[in-house]
Amino acid sequence: MADKGEKKEKKEGAFFKMKKNIAGKAATSGIGKAVLKKVLDDNTNKLMGSLKKVIEIHVDKKKSEEIQNNLIKILLKAQFQIEKKNIAPEEFMAVDKPLRKAFRRLVKLNDPQCEKNPQERIEAFEKVERNIKKVGKIAGTQLGSFMTHKNKLKLTETINFLANPEFLNGVWSNPKCKAQREILCETMKNFAPPKINLDEVAE
Repeated sequence: MADKGEKKEKKEGAFFKMKKNIAGKAATSGIGKAVLKKVLDDNTNKLMGSLKKVIEIHVDKKKSEEIQNNLIKILLKAQFQIEKKNIAPEEFMAVDKPLRKAFRRLVKLNDPQCEKNPQERIEAFEKVERNIKKVGKIAGTQLGSFMTHKNKLKLTETINFLANPEFLNGVWSNPKCKAQREILCETMKNFAPPKINLDEVAE
C-alpha cells in the first residue's frame, strides 16, 4: 500500500504532466496563444510578438509561426524543469549574459547615428551570432536531458536561424521592418528574464 509520500509524489507528477500537456497544446493553438498572454509577462509577449512580425515581413508567415512556437516551447520546458527542481534557476540563467550582449549590440545597430560600412555591419552581426549561439549551447546543455531528439533539433534550428548574420542584416536593413524593429529594439533594451506563470495553464 502506498504511503502518503508516494501518493503526494504521484499527485504532483500527474499535476505537472497535466500542465505540460496543456502548455504544449497552448503553444501551437489559437486559443492557447491567448492563454500564453497570461502565462508570459508583458515584455516577453511584446518581444515575441514583434520578433514574429519582423520574421513574417522579412521571410514569411509560416516561418514566423514556427520560430515563435519553438521559442515558447523552449521557455515552457525550462520553466517546467525549474519548477520540478531538475534545473537550478541560477544555472539556467547563465543564458542571460550572452543574450543581453546580443540584444545591446542589435539595439545599437538600429541607431541611425551608428552608421557602419557594410563589412563592419557584417562583423557586428557575427558577434551577435556568437552570443546567440552561446545562449543555444547553454540551453541545450541544461535542457538536453529532458528533450527528445526531435526537440533538440528544433532548438538548434531555431538558434541557427535567429543567429544567422545574413538574416539579421537583412531585417536590420529592410525598411518594411522598421516599425516592428523599433518595437523589438525597445523590448530588447528593457529586457528582463521572462516571468512565466504556469498555474495559468492549469486553470
